Amino acid sequence: MGNKMFGFLNMMETRMGIVKVSAAGLAVLLLLSSGIAASGFEALGVGAKATAMGGAFRAVADDWSAAYYNPAGYADLLDNQLGANLALFQYRNEITPRYYWDAPDSQNASGMMNGRPGYNFDEVLNNPSAGLALRLPVFGESVFGLSIYQPFDYNVKWNLYQPLTTYNSKLTLPGNQFQNNFDIVAFQLTAAREFVEDKLSLGVGLQLLRADLLYTNVLFRTNPYLARDPGWEPATRPWEKVTQWTSNDGKGWGFGLNLGAKLKPSENMTLAATIAVPGDITVKGESSLEFYMPEYYAPVSYYGTVEHMLTAGSKIVDSADYEATLKLPPSFGLGMAYQAWEKLLVAVDAEFTLWSRFDGFNFVYSNHRGLKGPADTAADMREFFTSDIVQSVDWSNTIELMAGVAYDYSDFVTLLGGVSMDQSPARKNEQFHPLFFDLGTKLSLSTGLILHLEQWDLGISTSYTRYPDASVEELEDIDGDGHPENFAGDFKGATYQTVFSFNYRF
Repeated sequence: MGNKMFGFLNMMETRMGIVKVSAAGLAVLLLLSSGIAASGFEALGVGAKATAMGGAFRAVADDWSAAYYNPAGYADLLDNQLGANLALFQYRNEITPRYYWDAPDSQNASGMMNGRPGYNFDEVLNNPSAGLALRLPVFGESVFGLSIYQPFDYNVKWNLYQPLTTYNSKLTLPGNQFQNNFDIVAFQLTAAREFVEDKLSLGVGLQLLRADLLYTNVLFRTNPYLARDPGWEPATRPWEKVTQWTSNDGKGWGFGLNLGAKLKPSENMTLAATIAVPGDITVKGESSLEFYMPEYYAPVSYYGTVEHMLTAGSKIVDSADYEATLKLPPSFGLGMAYQAWEKLLVAVDAEFTLWSRFDGFNFVYSNHRGLKGPADTAADMREFFTSDIVQSVDWSNTIELMAGVAYDYSDFVTLLGGVSMDQSPARKNEQFHPLFFDLGTKLSLSTGLILHLEQWDLGISTSYTRYPDASVEELEDIDGDGHPENFAGDFKGATYQTVFSFNYRF
């Protein structure tokens, strides 16, 4: 009895040592993830095997990345596992603006680079993920895990505008005119076990969610003097719109739940079901609000007045605190894996996501500081400079279909392939915008391989995603707040992704 107890304590000490080392590694990944730049609101690049199979992994879920795809998969792990991956991806997005206030003619340009193709900033973005799974003698035998990954992230940055010289010949805008860097990092504790031997496994993941948001935008606000005097000459074209650039940088915390089940009705077939429920997150941070005022010849009598402020061609800078609530979408998934023969595994998945819950970004400002003179003392001007900003979307729920294969070419190599079709939440072209670049149903093709070297599994996958081309003919003010939610022009897009991973079994 004493020897058994000593052996058990020695095993636990060894595993606790592994846990400490692994936790340190995960902490390093956390530091790296604070600079993650990724796009596409749903996660990219979690697990080389899963991504190579087109995401059809719910019923497979046989490595550490099961924490994301199906927590119940942990119950089927025969060994303890420590794994990580790095996803590298590049977005080839293109917009040719046709952004006019009314009819598209040369006298009605807005300052957008109309007729010239513009491209998102050319960057190779990265997304690290990692996980640890340990089989422990709890409730008979259960598997527990700690993982870090991104269930949602997005990153685009564009330079598409400069003020017309007839509007303001002295000022230029920052280069990151349109930027949406939106990351949700999940720190997940997972527990899973078999409830019916070789038949039914259940798993649950408890998530601590960290949100980071950096959002910049260019808005064209109706000149506030028109409310005072509709016939005021300095508020006619091109000065009837005031250019505003806003930058909002903040973070927030929330909680989420990830549930999964695996059922084996026969020796060769596995069925799976998952539910992911992220909670809403309130993001808080600081904002910079810059107003590029019209430049118009003004008489000396205007000096020190509202009229002078609106015609001097100066930049008015305000800073403020903000809050924005992110309504993240739950998702429901089903999967099936079938061992067609000894070396070939075929899998299919379907996922339904409630994107209708996500309504965009509503920035509520407070504690304004920096406004001076008429911008602060004239009530109607202060209301103009301190108003909240809403970038709303009216998205629909989506279905994603995935299919993948895994072929054990030898004891050392597994070949992988997959395809997927992902429905766009933006069904109407009045939703298309540089900051929400989703043009329609996306088709993806992926492939990869896993090398099995003793206790190590080394993986690589590559994927190509194609967006349909799209055109937006007119600007649409969906919520009636005075500025359009969409962006008129021609849109094209594609994504290239490569994932490198390792998995150590012990």
